Amino acid sequence: MNTLRPSIIAVLAVIGILAAGLVHAADQTIVAKGRCQMTVPADWKADSLLKTEVTSPDKSASAVLSSPNPPFTLAEVKPVVQQSLKPTKSIEDSAQRLWYAYETSYAQGTGWYVGVPGKDGHICAAQISFKSAAQEALARNVALSIRPTP
Repeated sequence: MNTLRPSIIAVLAVIGILAAGLVHAADQTIVAKGRCQMTVPADWKADSLLKTEVTSPDKSASAVLSSPNPPFTLAEVKPVVQQSLKPTKSIEDSAQRLWYAYETSYAQGTGWYVGVPGKDGHICAAQISFKSAAQEALARNVALSIRPTP
């Protein structure tokens, strides 16, 4: 049993070192009109005029959160949004989330529209853009964080 103890301690130390490399600074929550929120990395910066528009430090990814007036359902918004943001790929089309890729000129990158039901009949909507496939996991986390405020 004593011979296993140093091995277990060594394994735990390695796991701790690996985990430390994966730890990120605390994320930040962006809130739109007190009705909707999304979570983005802590180092993303908000636009000086539109606080719900945030951009990564290297400007290779961005997101903007909104909650349109008057209240709309996802079904009501879908044809209007898809007319201006032409879908290229559907990711989710359900009563809980409208999420699709759309044509974008964002430096030949990818644009996503994500809408979810919000408070008092309003929807929570975001446009997320990213330049490289390597950023897709990060963009997916932002997309999945969109929800009504508690």
